[in-house]
Amino acid sequence: MIISFISLKGGVGKTTLSINLGAYLKKFYNYKVLLIDTNGKYSQNLFYLKENNFYGNRLWNDIKITPFYHLKIIDRLPETYINDINYLKRVYDIIIFDVFPNPELIIDISRISDIIFLVINPDFYSLYVNRKLYNYLEKDKVKIVVNKYDKSLDLDFISEVFEKDVYCAIPMNKDLSIFQYKYAPISFYNEKSKALNYIDQLSYLVTGKRIKKGIFSKIFG
Repeated sequence: MIISFISLKGGVGKTTLSINLGAYLKKFYNYKVLLIDTNGKYSQNLFYLKENNFYGNRLWNDIKITPFYHLKIIDRLPETYINDINYLKRVYDIIIFDVFPNPELIIDISRISDIIFLVINPDFYSLYVNRKLYNYLEKDKVKIVVNKYDKSLDLDFISEVFEKDVYCAIPMNKDLSIFQYKYAPISFYNEKSKALNYIDQLSYLVTGKRIKKGIFSKIFG
């Protein structure tokens, strides 16, 4: 399965969500996960690497093994990407793309994705540019994720703009803001974090399962 996190506005939190979803699927479901980060030298995933030699001519070149997932960092999509992905799909259960906010790159990756998480913030600029982008996507693949939700815009209004229900609204959360300073995704250092309830909601589309309500009641009750 191929999952992509996209947005035409930078800073919305797609990298945070892609990192934590990948780690969550590894931690709790033991999936073989490859995270392909298209942010190149600006990648937040560089925190997890001891070296900067991360480029390769093919998507399967120079994949790094971290405790959380396998990681490939690129600054462009190679011409061979479709053949590369077909090969990688035989190796990995889940391939997650964290997509740099470039329209052409977004469209190319969205075409090969099974699930597209369109990540927005509750502000009018994020809403405007991503509604424009939405027109070019396969709408049945798209799930609207409102990150850093502060109730400044009503969710019904956002759903009306996209003519599609918001799949997940994630409020501001301390762990989602500071996890990179722990040098580990949240599920690897704080299994009791409330943030994992929202990551679990994203993972449901992959696994078809939710962590049992009783367990969450114990954690959050």
